[in-house]
Amino acid sequence: MLKIPSPFLHGATDVRVTGRCVGPPHFTSQWTEVEAQTTKSSVTLEHECGEFPAKVELQIRPLAGNSSNFFFPGLGSAQRDDDINRTYGGIVYKYNKFEVILYIPKANDGYPSGVIIYTGGSGWRGPVSQRETRARVRALVWCPGDLPAPAYQSGWIPLYNSGRGSFLEIAHHQGTLPDLVTVQVQQNGSEWLSDGIGSMTALGPSTSSWGGVIYGYNASHVRIWAPSQNNGNLFSAEDGWGSSSEKWSSGLVKVTAWRITNAFTLTYPLDSSSKPQTALNTTYNQDTDLLIVRVRADTGENRGFLFPATGAVQNDETVSSFGGVVYSSSRDSLRIWTPASPGPGYLLYINNDWGNSMYPQSSKTATLVVHVWKSASCDFPTTTAHRLTTGISHVSLTTAHRLTTGISHVSLTTAHRLTTGSSHVPLSSSANFATQRKAQDNKVSTTSIDSVAVAVGVGGAVILLLITGLILVRVLWKRKNRNRVREEKGG
Repeated sequence: MLKIPSPFLHGATDVRVTGRCVGPPHFTSQWTEVEAQTTKSSVTLEHECGEFPAKVELQIRPLAGNSSNFFFPGLGSAQRDDDINRTYGGIVYKYNKFEVILYIPKANDGYPSGVIIYTGGSGWRGPVSQRETRARVRALVWCPGDLPAPAYQSGWIPLYNSGRGSFLEIAHHQGTLPDLVTVQVQQNGSEWLSDGIGSMTALGPSTSSWGGVIYGYNASHVRIWAPSQNNGNLFSAEDGWGSSSEKWSSGLVKVTAWRITNAFTLTYPLDSSSKPQTALNTTYNQDTDLLIVRVRADTGENRGFLFPATGAVQNDETVSSFGGVVYSSSRDSLRIWTPASPGPGYLLYINNDWGNSMYPQSSKTATLVVHVWKSASCDFPTTTAHRLTTGISHVSLTTAHRLTTGISHVSLTTAHRLTTGSSHVPLSSSANFATQRKAQDNKVSTTSIDSVAVAVGVGGAVILLLITGLILVRVLWKRKNRNRVREEKGG
């Protein structure tokens, strides 16, 4: 739906995005080498959104060998600490409007059993066995302007780690399965966010630190489970993650759902005999595309719901129940690790410790659903969070003030970045806010944007964009990487 006051667009308040395309990430950090059980137990990366990102993805890769081109995702919360001498792996992350912080395994007062990459012991099956104490990691950040306008977005809803407040069921009103759904968790009293997860691992002793917010969605609803007993929190990176003492017992969650067109989809049945590696049947550009892997429940009380797969094994138990599907991806293949069968592991597992015992799940069979959103198939040039471009096929403006009109797109956000063709004219909303893009880009700061007038001719052919009052050019500058590694001394 498009509603534009005639004859000019300037001053419109009810113009909506019609594009449904995911562009490349606004920010991609450099590769940073990390090692478990050292003093460098956290990494801070400064992204460029200046607002809460729409999507954050970590890519974790081995330093060398045949597996170095397969990337693992990060974790929205730790479900293990250092209290027991059993291996666990992964990198946990959180983010705000300016930074992404990564937590690296590091013993605090227990066993140094955490590593960076771990695909499990005898309780897991997969194409190869990986246990890496050193690896490289980078963050890819999509700002809200890099994705189309959401088809649905909730407000911030309270969530707790006990009782009835630990479960939510939210209608997204789409009447069909959304292409992309995120659940972001905000710490009470701060602007730090984490991302939801898809299954639970085996729990340690009752004093263990663990957490996470599980979510799944179908064609009508999003279900959200927080830990409701046994010392669980909405987010945890405590005791086994360096000197970090992060744990959130309550917070707020926001659900966002998109309908997106430029996607490649692969479905793959999962059971005790499924192959642990499959071709993607498309080319996944690891620098610019967005890859999301979900596990669809085909049985049980959550039949038809899709849950996120994960990036590392957080348990090595062979007796207590646990769940999860771990994956890594190259440009053309997907590797999959699943709990061994027979055994106590499930592809999806939610027990009565979650969500006030609502809709528990234990699946031995399921379907893997893989989406690759290919940025190269977008009909606009290099996507940034803040852009103004022109063109010929549609006009749109979001609450972040995006205007799009066809071949090239017109978009203007609160951070006031102007892009015309391949040149970028950014103005940051913060004096300290630095940006980083490719070296060949030309960048100019703007001092003011007086008005934007667009005359749209109907029935055939001509859209005339009149832009007046643009005063350009204060200084040419080049962005510098502002990634930094914070060193922490272990406990």
